Formats: sequence, C-alpha cells, structure tokens
Amino acid sequence: MKKKAKKAVKKQKKAVKKSQKKAAKKPAKKPAKKPVKTTAKKAEKKIKSPAKHLKPGENRTVYLSLGSNVGDREEYIEQAVTLLKETPGIKVVRRSSNFETQPEGKKNQPLFINCAVEITTNLSPQSLLDLMQGFEDTLGRDRSLEWGPRTIDIDILLYGNELISEDRLSIPHPLMHERIFVLEPLQEIAPNVIHPILERTIKELYHDKKAETVSTDKYEEDLPGFREVKRGIADDYERW
Repeated sequence: MKKKAKKAVKKQKKAVKKSQKKAAKKPAKKPAKKPVKTTAKKAEKKIKSPAKHLKPGENRTVYLSLGSNVGDREEYIEQAVTLLKETPGIKVVRRSSNFETQPEGKKNQPLFINCAVEITTNLSPQSLLDLMQGFEDTLGRDRSLEWGPRTIDIDILLYGNELISEDRLSIPHPLMHERIFVLEPLQEIAPNVIHPILERTIKELYHDKKAETVSTDKYEEDLPGFREVKRGIADDYERW
C-alpha cells in the first residue's frame, strides 16, 4: 500500500509540474488599454514636438522675418525676439539691425520696422508656424484686415534647404526674393546663404532687387507720364 501511495504522489507531482510548464508557455493576457484623455498641455506638447524626420538632438537652421508698424514698433520686435529666446527647442543665433521700410500692399499706413532673425530648432516647419502665429496672437496681431497695420508679423523664410508647398505653409517664402524689406535685413546676417530654388545667394538677390527698384524709380521720376503709360500697358495686357 505504501508503494502504491508513493507512486500516486510521484504521478501527482509530475502532473503539477507539467501543468506549471504549460502555464509558463502561455502568453500573459495584456491588460485592456485605457482611453487616453486629450488635455490642453498634451496638445501643446504635440505642437512643440520635434520634426519626425529629425534625429534626436538634430536641429535645422531657420531664417525668420519680423515686422511691426503699430505702436512702439521696436518694442514689439524686441518682445518677439524675447519669446523666441525663451522657447524650449529654439536657439536664437543672431539677428539683424532694425530697418525702417515702406509698407507693401496697402500704402496708406505707418512705416514698418523690419529685422531678420536666424534660429536653430528641432521643431517641424508646421509646428514652428503654429508657434509663430501664437506669438503674433500674444502680441495683439489683428488679422481682420489683409495687408493692414500689425503689431507684429513673423514669417518663416527658409527652413534649412526644405521645399514645402502646403495650403498653410510655403517654404522658401514665395515672395521673399521680391521684397527689399525682407532681403536687406537678411543679407546683413546671411549674405552667402543660397536660395534653394533660385540657386542664388541672399546678397545677390538683394542687389538684384535693389538695382531693379532704383531703375524703376529713375524711370518714374525722369519720364513724365511714365506711371500712366505703364498702367495703360498693364490694362491692355489684362484685356488681352
């Protein structure tokens, strides 16, 4: 009887070991995922997340154009630069002098103060755009009137050598090579930077535009009725 009892105990132990081995092989059940709550802080973190195509610690060199023609113009420029300096993920490398410039588009408004700023950042172009528009709102930018006066205007001119064409964002800025108020401050801090589409340096683009502006001014001043003739030609072209 004792032998039978011992054999029964041994069999029971073997059965327990087998069941333990089988249980160990089975994958443990994963706990059900809890729904993720979206908060304002998480949304802000998403906006400020690094660009997907950038490696950890990798930054892009970005050039910005700043302008103001309302109130204390220079103070608004300084406040915008301060916001850039205080933002994680952005480092202000250098900035240009302030230039007083004529308004574009709607002429009947105060003169602008413009400057250019070079930064490095790990933010994506789209995240940087959201951030710059947030800065504009913080500093009281009124968007109700197109080409109208503004406390601050911040444009992304170049983002490394990236070429971007989206509804909200175009890089390089599509009008930067046409605007003397953009090129003059920019060529002060980045004369040898090459426009990724036009393949010309900022300094070359600035001198080209300056020569074009001087030439146009000379014709308009020296030739009576030149503006009317030019306008008439343009009207004929539109009709044609």
